[in-house]
Amino acid sequence: HVCWNANGRLLAATMENMVNIWSVAGGRGHLDLQPCWVTAITWPLNKGLLDGRGLSGTDMLLIGRLDGSLALVEVLDSSTFNRVELEHCYRKEVPVCAIAWYDEHGKFAIGYSDGKVRMCVKDPYDQDAIKTIEAHETSISGLTWDPTGHLLATLAEDVCLKLWGCNCDTWTMVYIIPHASPVAAMDWCPLLGKGDEPQLMLATGCNDGSVHVWTLPQPGSTVSVPFTSPRRTEQQAETSESRVDTASRSDQETLADETKQGAVEEVVVLKGHQTCIQHLAFHPHGMALATACSRGVVNLWSLQDGSVTQTLMGQGTTQGLVWAGEQALAAAFNKSKDVSLMYYSQDWFSHHASLATARMALRAQGIVGLHQAPCMKALLERLPRILQEQYSYEKAHVVCGDQLVHSTFLQNFAAMAIGLQLEKTLCTVPCPAHLRSNMEEGCRNVPEWTWLASFSAALKSAETLSKRATFPSSFVVPDIETISKDEPMQPTDNLAWKLNMDEEIMAWATQKPEDWMLGGRCEAYMWGGGRHGQLAETGRSLLTPTITLSFSQAQQIICGQNCTFVIQANGTVQACGEGSYGRLGQGNSDDLHQLTIISALQGFVVTQLVTSCGSDGHSMALTESGEVFSWGDGDYGKLGHGNSDRQRRPRQVEALQGEEIIQMACGFKHSAVVSADGKLFTFGNGDYGRLGLGNTSNKKIPERVTALEGQMVGQVACGLNHTLAVSADGNTVWSFGDGDYGKLGLGNSTAKSTPQRVDALCGIGVKKVCCGTQFSVALTKDGRVFTFGQERLIGQPESRSRNHNRPQQVPALEAFFVEDIVVGAEHSLALTSTGEVWAWGSNGDGQLGIGDTNARREPCLVTALQGKNVRQISAGRNHSGGWTAPPPPKRAPGVPVPLQLGQPTTIPPQFTSLKECSIDAIKARLRLLHHFSDLIYSSWRLLNLSPNQTMQVVPSSRRQTHLGVYSIGVEGLVQGNLRSLLAPRVYTLPMVRAIGRTMVQGKNYGPQITVRRLATRGRKCKPIFHQIARQVVKLKPDELRLPSRAWKVKLVGEGADDAGGVFDDTITEMCQELETGVIDLLLPAPNSSAEVGCNRDRFILNPSATSQEHLHQFKFLGILFGVAIRTKKPLDLHLAPMVWKQLAGMPLTIDDIEDVDALFVQSLRSIRDIDKSGVTSENFHEVIPLDCFEGQSADGRFVPIIPGGRSIPLTFHNRKEYVERALQYRLHEMDRQVAAVREGMAWIVPVILLSLQTARHLESMVCGMPDISVDILKKVVRYREIDDNHHLVQWFWQTLEQFSNDERILFMRFVSGRSRLPANIADISQRFQIMKVDRTGDGLPTAQTCFFQLRLPPYSSQEVMAERLRYAINNCRSIDMDNYMLSRNADVGAGSDEEY
Repeated sequence: HVCWNANGRLLAATMENMVNIWSVAGGRGHLDLQPCWVTAITWPLNKGLLDGRGLSGTDMLLIGRLDGSLALVEVLDSSTFNRVELEHCYRKEVPVCAIAWYDEHGKFAIGYSDGKVRMCVKDPYDQDAIKTIEAHETSISGLTWDPTGHLLATLAEDVCLKLWGCNCDTWTMVYIIPHASPVAAMDWCPLLGKGDEPQLMLATGCNDGSVHVWTLPQPGSTVSVPFTSPRRTEQQAETSESRVDTASRSDQETLADETKQGAVEEVVVLKGHQTCIQHLAFHPHGMALATACSRGVVNLWSLQDGSVTQTLMGQGTTQGLVWAGEQALAAAFNKSKDVSLMYYSQDWFSHHASLATARMALRAQGIVGLHQAPCMKALLERLPRILQEQYSYEKAHVVCGDQLVHSTFLQNFAAMAIGLQLEKTLCTVPCPAHLRSNMEEGCRNVPEWTWLASFSAALKSAETLSKRATFPSSFVVPDIETISKDEPMQPTDNLAWKLNMDEEIMAWATQKPEDWMLGGRCEAYMWGGGRHGQLAETGRSLLTPTITLSFSQAQQIICGQNCTFVIQANGTVQACGEGSYGRLGQGNSDDLHQLTIISALQGFVVTQLVTSCGSDGHSMALTESGEVFSWGDGDYGKLGHGNSDRQRRPRQVEALQGEEIIQMACGFKHSAVVSADGKLFTFGNGDYGRLGLGNTSNKKIPERVTALEGQMVGQVACGLNHTLAVSADGNTVWSFGDGDYGKLGLGNSTAKSTPQRVDALCGIGVKKVCCGTQFSVALTKDGRVFTFGQERLIGQPESRSRNHNRPQQVPALEAFFVEDIVVGAEHSLALTSTGEVWAWGSNGDGQLGIGDTNARREPCLVTALQGKNVRQISAGRNHSGGWTAPPPPKRAPGVPVPLQLGQPTTIPPQFTSLKECSIDAIKARLRLLHHFSDLIYSSWRLLNLSPNQTMQVVPSSRRQTHLGVYSIGVEGLVQGNLRSLLAPRVYTLPMVRAIGRTMVQGKNYGPQITVRRLATRGRKCKPIFHQIARQVVKLKPDELRLPSRAWKVKLVGEGADDAGGVFDDTITEMCQELETGVIDLLLPAPNSSAEVGCNRDRFILNPSATSQEHLHQFKFLGILFGVAIRTKKPLDLHLAPMVWKQLAGMPLTIDDIEDVDALFVQSLRSIRDIDKSGVTSENFHEVIPLDCFEGQSADGRFVPIIPGGRSIPLTFHNRKEYVERALQYRLHEMDRQVAAVREGMAWIVPVILLSLQTARHLESMVCGMPDISVDILKKVVRYREIDDNHHLVQWFWQTLEQFSNDERILFMRFVSGRSRLPANIADISQRFQIMKVDRTGDGLPTAQTCFFQLRLPPYSSQEVMAERLRYAINNCRSIDMDNYMLSRNADVGAGSDEEY
């Protein structure tokens, strides 16, 4: 036996009856001969209070002997030793087996060969302190005190470890920990627990070589932890069943009444030894454990993931194992005279952690011998550095859009890291198991590895959903609803929720979002000027607040320059009002008198929108993912795009990529944004120094205000020609720009071109600032309002107007706590904590909402809003709004907007699989599916979505080991199983972004394409598809990526100028050529000719069209599909679902073949199961006419289904192979055609993103809605020279509703050149126009297809109108002839057959 004293100055060792004591300081040692063989020695773990304080101290060594006697050796100094026999502790003839001593002034425990444990003290007169415990039935083999000295662990020659505590001078068994094999060794982690419920950590080693690590509650001075049996395996339960119940029943009943403080939990089981564990030693930091077995094998384990970081083989049995400080492990072996000392620095642990984890993962997959593969070992050691460096390099390129997804190199290495479970060591901060519960959630993650943690969670959750398995521990759904335990459909139970149920839940949320709207409908009140439609349907002018029903789904309302924007809870943006300069973002300059979705922002979750209240109007929007978009008038560069061009659609401000923007402001002629790290950027008109850059120059891209470097800016506001900024803590306010009327708050009217401190507002906690034309307003955190600037606009009484150039509190609002302030051009609103709204300033259009148009110098109460529970307000140039929706919750930059779900009342009948589920369970499951979508969305750039590169599923019959153990998750997306579970933003937003970043700007149309439709000189023209395809495939892809017309069509010999209508018309004609057989690329589905099954009206790709020319035409077909997606103008095609599955990158199944060719699948099944009909090998060919491996292709041809199939006979015995081969042939017979189409689509859109789309969604993007909805046309109509109450308009809508869908398709072709509408109403870029023309009555209607315009002459009745309209749509399909264009489009050359 060898042991150190508590301070490490003395070392004691025994041999037989001899005890040696040495001082590490040197000098002679002391030999103490004992009267009997020594069986145990120990020093107290903790010395007395006087030790180490400059006073003399005594060290004491406790000795146990074979005859049951005990002695105490007192070490007074290096030469004075005194032995004292502890006769009061003797148990004669009962050998002492183990001793444990925690404190030299406290009790020590003695374990005996009969299984008893005795608690004794040094004082021979304190006999009452001696207690005997009936601990075990066999000899005690080990005793250890926990680090607090309150729990004693005992070992014997059985499978149970017991923990004892003293309660009211009675020692009772607190815990019993059963094992599957007898326990041979144990050790406590020296680190104490933390927090309100601290824990301890204990390791045990067994005879079978296993090591177990446990956590248990840390006791106080009085142990009150009840008897608790930890969770055990079945094997443990069976092995230890007879040994567990050691404590008496009365003891258990008494302890059961005690306050429960938790139970023992098995943290990890370590299996790396094959013989009995002899020694255990925790590293001082608790993250490593050294173990040694009887064979002399020493393993060093990482307790972060349970991997072996190093193995050492010693000579003989391990005699001792101990940590010498934090960097050295000492081990002694019985066949060696030397002590092995191994050094482990913190860097060593970090360097070897990943390799150890990888080795363990490989071993679990059956891969061993890593030491024989030095290159692989070197790669695994360097893999973390490779991953981080590559990710850091690529991140900038991916964020700015130069790179759509991460490289295949990084994708594969990241997947390898997850397969090797490296995220366990890389992504979390190392922490001992018993301290993890007290570690804050945000502190557990390593920031630089957050991306890998998200990727891991996405892959693993995708795998569990694919396999319907249990979610990993990393899958934690935030804010998930608590469901009663009696509810059979628990949200995380993937076995209870079938795939079709999940699909219906997501379909419900997507198709009927109003059912899940939080809090139902809000009440929105609007007032003021509405001449341009900014008040929507409420009216042209309202002097008092009036409820506006179309705004009822608003979470935010933003009033601007004669326009209004609405942000819904899901981040969708709608607009109405004046559209000049494209300020509504609709792609045109039309006014809108009803809310219309801004289609360019669809797919983005907009969290903030600001718009100007003057000049020509411009706006900016901030998305959840950090993009900043701007649109409207671009004078002076105020949109930040590097030019002065107007933008009629939202366009991303590329100069702000890489900056985490948190707040924005639009002035009349300039803009400003604030980043999360406190930087202020300004751009636009620089007159008066309003940009704060020290000059008056215009800036067309955002430029940082360098004068505020080192300051943490939190908010900015822009006015007519001045700017205010506030520090993040609200204690500093700066102003710059024009100083007229003292609106800078500096006490003068001088302009400032650099930020100046507004001393009067510093140190008072400013919450918000606002800027109007010639005045400014500030709101403090304690609800006070300060104003300065033009006297008539600042809400101050005349008596205080003299100090208008410095901030003054508004007297009329001093009695109220003001929650929010907003300003328009020349009026202000204040919202109090009680929901009251106060207004002052200009009122020419009734924008104050007080019932008249008289201006108010001081705040007055808007009485019409009293009691309406108004929670938010907004002010524009001449109109205002207030609404009851609560303000959106604040969120950290880059964090997804919290999902807010309402509570539906009933389950829609179409979702049949959900009818037995409770709505609460469905709601919780929906939240879980949305969280899964969030994980996929955060990591989709790291997913290898290419269907040709994704690892195939390996059948169980062909076992194969690979690193991508979570490839099933990716396959679930690529093969389509999980795509229907994704929220719309996952598959919509990446496509929208990619299209926006690759859009050709500044051009209305692409290259000119020449088309001849009229036959001349007896020559019949080639199909339009041939003519256009031959010219387009020769162009460059980037020439075709335009928002509307990918090319401009010149019709030879026709008088039409292509302003959009000719392009649309030729597209529609090409679709007709494809489906009428003029072009042989498509075939009717075989079910059509057989008149069986479904999809009889659908078409498939022609598998026999394999020539080079055909493949070029298929490529052009793909270009058409891509153009339809990019321009949002759908194609009138009817392709079978299997075609869309293939185009989306999903593999086909036998069900897909049956959907288009039922007879073929039926015949295959008949051949396969022909034996069930009594057919044998003798009469097989009498029933089956086929005699070789030939099968019928989709086009009806009989072809060999494998190479050389005509020479392979079909027999009764190989019929199943034939069926399998025939099916495989049909599943892949169109692969070349599909590849060509996808190649063409890749010219226009990123096809890799199709791996996130469902087949149905892809079809809707390309082909839109098959039915023409009159209701949708009514929503996008605009009347010119007529209004909606005119009898012609009423007759027209009645006629259109009476039309069949085929007639409405002809009508669409007549007025727009197209035959379909987009699936999403927001994607209709042109508004349908109805115009009255002064012509002869009862004439034919005319149309301008380029402008989606119908021109109606006067009609005498609705019947006459219907008759004339039917005639026009059926007989007047050609574009109108124009003599000027006819001369320009004249055929100037003979033209060759190759061209036309």
